[in-house]
Amino acid sequence: MKKRMAVWLLTLLLLLGCAAPEAKAHPDWDTNWFHFGDQLAAETPDGFVLNESNDILSIAGLYYATWTAGEGEAITNAQGKEAVLYDAQIYVLLKECESDEDAAADIADWMKREESAYETSESTVTAAGRDFTALALTKAQDENPYHHGAAAFGVIGSNAVSVELLCRETWDGDPMATLTAFLNGLHD
Repeated sequence: MKKRMAVWLLTLLLLLGCAAPEAKAHPDWDTNWFHFGDQLAAETPDGFVLNESNDILSIAGLYYATWTAGEGEAITNAQGKEAVLYDAQIYVLLKECESDEDAAADIADWMKREESAYETSESTVTAAGRDFTALALTKAQDENPYHHGAAAFGVIGSNAVSVELLCRETWDGDPMATLTAFLNGLHD
């Protein structure tokens, strides 16, 4: 029964992904930028490469992408699953929301998760004419392989946006400066 349900759910997701309307990029967007549907575009930051993106969730209004810096190192995480760690990794999550209030609620939830995983200090970062709530991630909790980093949260249009830069001890960049540079490369 469980196997049939899993096959049915996978088939449904694939059909929904195939039925998703093609995103129309803004005419001023560079074709080299990564496009989160027609909602947002991101320039690849210096020293990073686009690693992964998942638009199958776009039918539900979710977009996800990551950029990495450094060589990947294969590990087995605490849950026994294979993973690849990089010196630094940028994660972006965009969620289409019905209102600014809905976006603010999502952002509050995302910030709570960061605060449970790291010691944090909050500030405001202005980038590309927008204000973001930023968290310096100064010390990882538990056995997190990403030692420190920075995260930013904001509303762009009616979308909740989370940008997280996680760093290993081997990465010698400035997390907040790198995060701010990435935010300056966002286009709506």
